Amino acid sequence: MDTGKKILTAGLLGVGLLLFLSFFSGNGGWQGDGIPPYTIAEGVVRGEVYVDGGHGYTGENPYIQYFELPPGEELRYSRLYVPVWNYDSGDSIHLMVNGHEHSTKEEPDYVSAWGTALYCFNASTFLHAGLNEVSVLSENPGGGPYGITLAAVSENSSTPPMRFWINEGNYALTYTNKKDRVTSTFKGTSPGKNSSLHVLLVAGTEGEKDELYFDSEKIGSDVGRSSLGKYFDLYSISVYPKDTESILCFERGEEGYLHPCVAVLISESESDSEFLKIHEQKTSKGGQVPFPVIIVCLLAFLAVFLRFRRKRV
Repeated sequence: MDTGKKILTAGLLGVGLLLFLSFFSGNGGWQGDGIPPYTIAEGVVRGEVYVDGGHGYTGENPYIQYFELPPGEELRYSRLYVPVWNYDSGDSIHLMVNGHEHSTKEEPDYVSAWGTALYCFNASTFLHAGLNEVSVLSENPGGGPYGITLAAVSENSSTPPMRFWINEGNYALTYTNKKDRVTSTFKGTSPGKNSSLHVLLVAGTEGEKDELYFDSEKIGSDVGRSSLGKYFDLYSISVYPKDTESILCFERGEEGYLHPCVAVLISESESDSEFLKIHEQKTSKGGQVPFPVIIVCLLAFLAVFLRFRRKRV
């Protein structure tokens, strides 16, 4: 190898090493495994629990979603969820509801893997029965929202009581960190009661079979298949709890990446006593780079380097 090739090779290795180190030490790097969905709010209400959303990653900016809330006497609780692709430090999103300024967030509530983030907003005072417009303006070069989802609890004294749980988080099931399954728990369920389950997943791909289980019973296959838009799924199904604590299990299967973010369980209530309990929010901040992630990235860099070197020989 002549002197010019040696210098070029050494330079390429040096640049690659610097990029590798910066990639894992700061912006744009590994953001951790994240947090499995946990119960943020639960209760019993005479009324309705509304869950809806869409419409996949489009690159729209602002990103707009409409929600048709049912009639109700009062909106007891609501939570807007904005999952975002390619989050990096310094990015922000600006939320507007029905033409009113809501807030700007510079940091997501939950972030994991390579910048898959989830922003959460309380919005009860901005929403009303009927049609609502939610708009997100994203300062996120090269990324943006996967979608917007709303979970809302409205009162209506003419309806029977129902029990609900709203679980939220953001956990990275990926081939790089070797995380293949994660569970989410609903405490205080009633065995045998007719219930409905709503699950928000992002980053799933059609044809890459994942699996979903409720109390050890398989209730879905290829749930993360971009059914409502690119890399966005809001899956709904009827379930029947088997015990006083129900376990929802996500299995990655063939998926390269899958992020369970929200799970809402709605059930017939055994009690007429209404209540609303809001739990303390957890935090997810980065984390050490898993060894499998380092190996995958090193192998990818080595393959590119060897391919370049063969072309130069």
